[in-house]
Amino acid sequence: MNVFNRAVGGVIALSCLTQLAAAGEELTVEEVTVYATSNMLPVFEYPGQVSVVGREAIDLFVPSSLSDLLRDVPGLEFSGGPRRTGETPSIRGRGGENVLVLLDGARQSFISAHDGRLFIEPELLNAVEVLKGPASALYGSGAVGGVLALETVDADNLLADGQTAGLRLRLGYQDVNEESAASLTGYYREDNLDLIANLTLRSSGDIELGSGDSLPSEDDIASGLLKAEYHLSPALAVSAAWLHFDNTAKEPNNGQGVNSGGGEDLNADVEKDIVTDTLRASFIYAPVEQDWLDAQLTLYNTETEVKESEVASPRFTIRNIETTGVSFRNASSFDLTGSGHTLTIGGDWYKDEQIGRDSANSNRTRGGVPDGESSFIGAFIQLESVIESPLGLPGELLVVPGLRYDEFESKARGVSEEESADNAMSPRIGLSYGPVEWLRVFASYSEAFRAPSVNELYLDGTHFSLPHPILGQAGVFISNIFVPNANLEPEKSKNLEVGFGLNLQEIFTSTDSLSLKASYYESDVEDLIDLTVDFNFAPNCFAPPFLPCDAGTSSSQNVDKAEITGFELEARYEDELLLATINYSRVDGEDKNNGSDLGVLTPNRINLDLRWKLEALGAAVGTRVQWADSFERQGINADSGVFELIEARDDYVVWDIYSSWTPSFAPDIRVDFSVENLSDENYDRVFANVSEPGRNIKLALTWHNNF
Repeated sequence: MNVFNRAVGGVIALSCLTQLAAAGEELTVEEVTVYATSNMLPVFEYPGQVSVVGREAIDLFVPSSLSDLLRDVPGLEFSGGPRRTGETPSIRGRGGENVLVLLDGARQSFISAHDGRLFIEPELLNAVEVLKGPASALYGSGAVGGVLALETVDADNLLADGQTAGLRLRLGYQDVNEESAASLTGYYREDNLDLIANLTLRSSGDIELGSGDSLPSEDDIASGLLKAEYHLSPALAVSAAWLHFDNTAKEPNNGQGVNSGGGEDLNADVEKDIVTDTLRASFIYAPVEQDWLDAQLTLYNTETEVKESEVASPRFTIRNIETTGVSFRNASSFDLTGSGHTLTIGGDWYKDEQIGRDSANSNRTRGGVPDGESSFIGAFIQLESVIESPLGLPGELLVVPGLRYDEFESKARGVSEEESADNAMSPRIGLSYGPVEWLRVFASYSEAFRAPSVNELYLDGTHFSLPHPILGQAGVFISNIFVPNANLEPEKSKNLEVGFGLNLQEIFTSTDSLSLKASYYESDVEDLIDLTVDFNFAPNCFAPPFLPCDAGTSSSQNVDKAEITGFELEARYEDELLLATINYSRVDGEDKNNGSDLGVLTPNRINLDLRWKLEALGAAVGTRVQWADSFERQGINADSGVFELIEARDDYVVWDIYSSWTPSFAPDIRVDFSVENLSDENYDRVFANVSEPGRNIKLALTWHNNF
């Protein structure tokens, strides 16, 4: 098992405590992060906020999508409505291109205006790490909001000591969309080899919403994983993986739309086929006797294609994005003047290539999806220093300075002859001081950037169509047109975060513990990239012969100055009988030029999870409650130019119950049962008038046989 996988194993260990306790074992493991510094570091000591969700949550909550699994993570939100094909993540108010998604270290670059970007089966995952806040000093462009890092399962995660192989079968059902699922996993481990293979099938129908309406959404999904790791020597390991995801659906072409269409509009019904494949190979060299050498090289290729065939016409559209990349990092550990240090150097190169097709256009090009490519190359250096008794003070100080340099360029074929090229420096420094073992105070400052994407630079073609204001009854449609803007500047931000953490033991009993971490953050953003829609009818539309006529233009523009602020808190209490977590988050954003709200903003939100461990019965029962305050968005009315209330959403409370049982007479069987939205609450989470799913009964049966 390589160094990287050992670290990921540590990340999820704490979340497995409930399962271990049910088996009669005692284990104390400190939760760690890998992606925050690219090295293993306790979450409590990191000068920032990281949330880790492990394998036990995947088994316990029976998620059918990533939003199900990560619903309670503070600072993380999923926009796009209830359909999995439309879900997009945002971290601390930054969505789209500002969130970096990694799958076993491979960048996932697919982004669409009205489709999702998270095409992964939760059953294939072993852990998810959410790094919150700008991370350009390590990852370059695309990590302004944070990083959503997904790690797939391997045989070592499913086998106990002394076991070498196993089979796992999981069957699931949920009634809110009549979804059935079946997953079969086989795995094998010996001294030098780790193998795993998985096939998962899902089939679902329309989604019953809390409003009483039914949201059209018919899905059939086939996904799979093949993964192997081989140790050529104690120091050298090679691993490779192939992940496949194929989702066919019948729904509106706008995966985020709330209605079914059928005509030539944004909600036209389509047969949609989403196919994504990720190939990855990694080489790890980490000789135990050489502290200066702990290296990893990763090669990857990810290709995602979405094809939409209209039900009412022969028209079809295609969006294809392929990402090819390579990354390298090496960590050197040494002691100097009585302090421990880890110097990490690394870099990466990757290229995104996009193709758009529309059979309705004579040249087959697709509006808003230019054929183009972007390439990035960057290198970073980071030092982690642990200083004992800094300046004679008690305790220890962790100092993490880092710096990255990036160059990037983009170009499009047939849209503009101009290439967009630039470079950026991204510094960061984090400080975490612990005067005693149970207390940490921390602060960090960073500068981050995000390069404009091909889609933002070279938008062309039709944005949307609507009936002619005079000739509409005669079936005449006009369009709002995309206008390229190759002069877009990269987004730049300066970011400050301060906070504290507590880690207390033996509070009320000899076995209980309490951990808490809270922080306030502020980001000052320059040249924020935003889509500006200038919707208006040309004068020709109202005078005979009423043509030519258009409905204005849309283009990407830079917003001079913006500010995003927020607060997060995560707390966890555990003893032999009870596990309780509570999270709180708030995100606010403002255009400093006119006072408008901006960003993917969320109301004040509290998530509570109470779980009772019934070890004698081999069971656990719990309840989850999510409470969100009312929400208002202020802004400039695009038609009148008046500052006014743009959107308002009511507060809501959603209550779930869940349970898990492994009977003593059948220890290879596990039953998970839950009811989500028990009160059938009608609520809007991310957009006004976009109701979320109603009451949902879930049941899963898992059989495993390890030997």
